Amino acid sequence: MRNWVSSAEKSNFLKWFIDQHQLKHKDARMLLEYICKNHHILENLTFTESVPSKGRTFIISSMHSDKPGFIYYYNKRKTEDVSKALGDLMSNPSDKVFLKLHFYGKQSNHRYLQLVESQINSFVQHKQFKEYEKETNIILEKALLDQEIEKVRNQIDEALDQGDKPLFNQLVERLQELKSMQ
Repeated sequence: MRNWVSSAEKSNFLKWFIDQHQLKHKDARMLLEYICKNHHILENLTFTESVPSKGRTFIISSMHSDKPGFIYYYNKRKTEDVSKALGDLMSNPSDKVFLKLHFYGKQSNHRYLQLVESQINSFVQHKQFKEYEKETNIILEKALLDQEIEKVRNQIDEALDQGDKPLFNQLVERLQELKSMQ
């Protein structure tokens, strides 16, 4: 986790995001462009993966996300009206603002992950990747076991074709061992 992210880094990422992603809510693009053009807003902008209970939070999604296109949380209220959010941002440019983005590949986007300022997110993400690792290992072990079983079955067929009874018996025992491991 980084404690401080420069306005230039935030602006560069947002410009990249606008160029690379088609947004579900077209007016959200205008909001992001406004943020990019205003250094004082960028200074007070925090990228987040959670919606804080206090403060103002913009949630913006690209077309490749299954999340809503735009949501604005402010003073324990919620709206999908971009013009209300933009007006509020223009009226209160020095207030802290949180931004949560939804786009395809964000969990592996290094630039985005560097901007997110949340230790909790890092812990949750680490925990999630550990769970993925366990599930992946289980799938790989099963695939390898299935492959070994198939190999032994083919060897049993060959032993039968050659009339090699001792090899056949040995392979049948091996097959039973492998099946007991499933």
